[in-house]
Amino acid sequence: MKKTCKTAVHLLLATGALTLGTTAMADEGQFYIAPGVQWLDFDSERMLDNDYGFTLGLGYDFTNQLSGEINVFDMDLDGAGPDDDLFHYRFDMFYTFARQMGTLTPFFVAGAGHNDYSQNEETVWDAGVGVKYQINENLVLRTALRKFWGMDEHMHDYGIDMALVYSFGGSAALAPRAAAPAPAAAPADDDRDGVVNASDACPDTPSTHRVDARGCSIPVQEVARITLNVQFDFDQAVVEPEFNDEIQEVADFLRQYPDTVASLEGHTDAMGPDEYNQSLSQRRVEAVRQVLINQFGIAANRLRAQGFGESRPVASNDTADGRAQNRRVESVITTTFERFEQR
Repeated sequence: MKKTCKTAVHLLLATGALTLGTTAMADEGQFYIAPGVQWLDFDSERMLDNDYGFTLGLGYDFTNQLSGEINVFDMDLDGAGPDDDLFHYRFDMFYTFARQMGTLTPFFVAGAGHNDYSQNEETVWDAGVGVKYQINENLVLRTALRKFWGMDEHMHDYGIDMALVYSFGGSAALAPRAAAPAPAAAPADDDRDGVVNASDACPDTPSTHRVDARGCSIPVQEVARITLNVQFDFDQAVVEPEFNDEIQEVADFLRQYPDTVASLEGHTDAMGPDEYNQSLSQRRVEAVRQVLINQFGIAANRLRAQGFGESRPVASNDTADGRAQNRRVESVITTTFERFEQR
């Protein structure tokens, strides 16, 4: 068991060193509390059985990537050695990075502390790697493999810990809510109706055109932009019934102006890899489109849907409030110039 645990820790430490270096998910200036469980595989020279105890951590996010935490735990020990109790406290620094492994975010941790046994005491250093799973905006499940170096008697212990991290405060709660800036301008090759000009049968299509049924472009004009306050659960693309009133606003507009079409644009915050957010934004905007078709009777050929992932934020992704603003769906209402002139 000792050899297996030691090998796992060394491999994960090497992996963590190789994957450092992108963005984090925490809010700068945010506190958190982390109750959990610590399991220890003691050095054989201690003559102690493997054991576990409950831990409590109190932390602070200095930046979006760097956090500091004070952690304590107490264990009643069994074994042939003279010690029958351990009180441990330490200070750790966490470096979290977002080169995700599926839905898990790796991190590196290192720190220093003190072991207070019933018969002796020692200074101890620790280092390890682990992963986090984001449950919601404020709650994270965290687990890590660590190595502990006892500096006085040169003991080497190994541990596995798991904690439920609850965050509170932070820049989103402390600062006044700023007005969201205007959405970023569309790229030159974007027709604003979800059709990329490169697929147009007519070359050099300007951004004020869209592709018609013949494969060529016709001029369009944006006549309205409606931002829908449709919120989604974490990592979900299901439209809850409470947001039907928001979606009905788009449906009513389309019924009032039958010569218009709606281009639905889905957006996410910056949590997670770009590719995943692109897919998630597409699933969410498609879900809103289906509500317009199935519940409000809007013809499918009047609705286009395109996800833009995290590429068009309207607020900072460094705060919980900003990320909530970026998780949005917009409806761009357009009409052709020729129809617009006849109205």
